[in-house]
Amino acid sequence: MCLIAFAWQAHPRLDLIVAANRDEFHARPTEPAHWWHEPAEAFGGRDLKADGAWCAADRHGRFAAVTNVREPGAPEPVHSRGLLVRDYFAVEIDAEDWARRMHADGAAYGPFNLLVGDRTSLWFVSNRGPVRHLCLRPGVHAISNGSWGDHWPKTQAAQSRLRARIESDDLEPDSLFRLLSDTDNAPMAALPDTGIGAERERFLSPLFIRSAQYGTRASTVLKRSKNGATVFHERGFDADARPTHAVDEHWTCL
Repeated sequence: MCLIAFAWQAHPRLDLIVAANRDEFHARPTEPAHWWHEPAEAFGGRDLKADGAWCAADRHGRFAAVTNVREPGAPEPVHSRGLLVRDYFAVEIDAEDWARRMHADGAAYGPFNLLVGDRTSLWFVSNRGPVRHLCLRPGVHAISNGSWGDHWPKTQAAQSRLRARIESDDLEPDSLFRLLSDTDNAPMAALPDTGIGAERERFLSPLFIRSAQYGTRASTVLKRSKNGATVFHERGFDADARPTHAVDEHWTCL
């Protein structure tokens, strides 16, 4: 994922709300969200190049999602970032223990921001920036390709819009997908400087990125109620931002 807006224990009925966009090269092979055979009992899309994942949840109330951290010239990693998500569901471990393990082993992966949760806690882990291991308190947050706490136009917009929808209880899937569909570029003066040049920063500044080679490939909406009822919606897009698939799944956590 390259944008994850999420609410943790910030709604009277829902303990987890996620609205996220995955940005990737259109040529990279991908499977839409589905129930995995290996590891079993997890649901999400899969990257067919490195066999990882970017956003997934399982029948036990566990959740994980990852973004890259923008760092030009970063060395080739030993392990794909997508394995941070996939492998969480391959072991019988809670979110706190997985967060601690990935904090210790983070140097083996490319620059990443990881969210990992279960029914009782949600953690942020990164191998870049000043904040690298954090148990999240209840609230509404957003992360993208910067460090925790960076105020990028896209994260500020996503966070404020998700908060407004929670306050108005406007959390239908179509409403959250509209939140993610904004293609407006941020003003030059508001852009971060991550070392890629102003034009590239502006190209990457919308919540939804559209271009022939690289852009938003999938949008995900996940909601989990306090009784464990979970809904997972995914919409896929081609290089012209036309829909390629729609996946809607629901289950109740064991």
